Amino acid sequence: MKQTLLCFLLLCSMSGIAQVRQDFEFVDYLIGNGMKKDAIQYTNRFDTLIPTLPQAQQDSLFFLKGWAYYSSKKLTEAADYFMQMTDSLSPLKPKATYFASLCLAQSGQYTTADSLLSTLNDTTEVFAFEKAGMALLNRNLDEYTRQAQHFSFADYRLSSAQQELQHAYTDIASLKPKKKWIAGAASALVPGLGKIYTRHIGEGISSFLMVGSFAAITAENWYKRGFTNWKTILFGSIGTIFYIGNIYGSVASVNVYYDEFNEKQNARILYHIHIPLRSIFE
Repeated sequence: MKQTLLCFLLLCSMSGIAQVRQDFEFVDYLIGNGMKKDAIQYTNRFDTLIPTLPQAQQDSLFFLKGWAYYSSKKLTEAADYFMQMTDSLSPLKPKATYFASLCLAQSGQYTTADSLLSTLNDTTEVFAFEKAGMALLNRNLDEYTRQAQHFSFADYRLSSAQQELQHAYTDIASLKPKKKWIAGAASALVPGLGKIYTRHIGEGISSFLMVGSFAAITAENWYKRGFTNWKTILFGSIGTIFYIGNIYGSVASVNVYYDEFNEKQNARILYHIHIPLRSIFE
C-alpha cells in the first residue's frame, strides 16, 4: 500500500487538495491496523465528494474505496469500485485492474476477469503470469502454454507461483476422464465399485457393506423361511432399494469427481496468482 499512498499523495499535492490527502492517509492507517470495517464506513463519506473533484482525484478515491472493500474481503464491491476508475494514465490504474480481475476471478467470473485483465497495455512477466492463471481457470490450455513461454523463473516474487501453475497445468492436462456408464455398470456388478472407480473409496466400501448386509439377511431368511416370508420380502425390498441407489449414486459420483477436482484446482490457482500481486504492488 506504500506505493499507492505515494502515488496518491503526488496527485493530491499537484492539485492542492489537502483534505483528500488526509483522508487517504487516515484510511490507509485504518486498513493497516486491521480496522477494515471502520475504513469502509469512513470511505462512505466520499460518496458526495467524488463528483465535485477532478478526474484524477475521483479515480484515486474510487481506488481507495475499492481497496477498503478488498481488504475486508468484500470482493464484488471492491471490483465495482476498482472498475469505476476511468483514467488509463493514472498510476493507480494497473494495480486497480489487476485486483479487480482477481476479485472477479475469486467470485467465479473467470471469463470476465480474463477480459478485464486483457485491457491492460502490459508486456511484463507478471502480466503473462496472471494471464496464464486466468487461462487455467478457463481451462484454455493452449493459451496457458503461450503465456507460460514468458516465465523466466528468475523473479523471486513469481518463481514459486510459476512452478505451482506449471504443476496445476500438468494435473489438469493429465486428468483421466471418467465414464458414467462404467461407474454404473461396475456398481451393478459389485456394489460400491463404481464409487471406488471415481476415487470415493470410503463411500464405495460403505455401499458394498450396506448392500451386502441386506443381501445376506435376505438370503438367510429365504433359506430358512421361504421367499414369501414377510422378513424375506422386507429385507429384500430394502436391499433392492439400496442396490438401485448404489448404482445411481455411482453414476452421479462421476459429476462429483469432476466438481471436486475443478474446485481443488481452481482454489489452488487462485491462491497462487494472488500472492505475487500482493508482493509486487505493496
